[in-house]
Amino acid sequence: MGATQTDTPFISITSGEALEPWRRVKLNSSNKAVYAGVGENHIGVTQNRVDAADLPVNVKTRFAPGTFKIECSGAVAIGADVFGTASGCIDDVAGGPCVGVARTAGSGAGSEIEIMPKSLVHEIPLVTAKTANYTVTVAENGQCFTTDGASGAVTFSLPPAVVGLNYMFRVGAAQELRIDPDGTEKVSLPSTGVPGAAGKYLTADANGETVRLYCTKAGEWSVFGHTGTWTAEA
Repeated sequence: MGATQTDTPFISITSGEALEPWRRVKLNSSNKAVYAGVGENHIGVTQNRVDAADLPVNVKTRFAPGTFKIECSGAVAIGADVFGTASGCIDDVAGGPCVGVARTAGSGAGSEIEIMPKSLVHEIPLVTAKTANYTVTVAENGQCFTTDGASGAVTFSLPPAVVGLNYMFRVGAAQELRIDPDGTEKVSLPSTGVPGAAGKYLTADANGETVRLYCTKAGEWSVFGHTGTWTAEA
């Protein structure tokens, strides 16, 4: 039998466990719906409750049009970026890839809110100039940092490399820009793609040089595009 195709935003999936409505789910190794955990990507949001495994559950797919109703694990402010938490819930404490933006407020654990998924939010990377050493945060995922106006070397300290995090950097002055991984984590050398030594930073110092780092494997940063010459710490 050949592959099939579903042309609606809702699909019926066999559950892999008991599931509550308005929760994020992923597929397990048996192709069954189970809760997506902290920082994990999801395929959609449950629309009904099932009390055990091997029952049909209706799921609104992740890239379906419109907004989503989803359950919180903590208080959420209107307009806040929301992130995946345990048991398929969300809150506004940064961790892993951003799920969407809250259109309504959540009062705490168990409350339900409306979110706009990231697929509906027009993403224009925020560009921020830094002239002194700076610690990049998870909440700044997807942003671009420059060193416009710097009069000396600027070091950007990265957060722990969690799958889905990505950042862009542009040398904005004829001064060294360093990108320093957390602890003993590794950054790939742009020219070869080979991971550098543990804990060693990337550096460039010519105005206009750029690099985009993306974490596709926990503990490591890969390069998805660069201009100019970037070298590793000796």
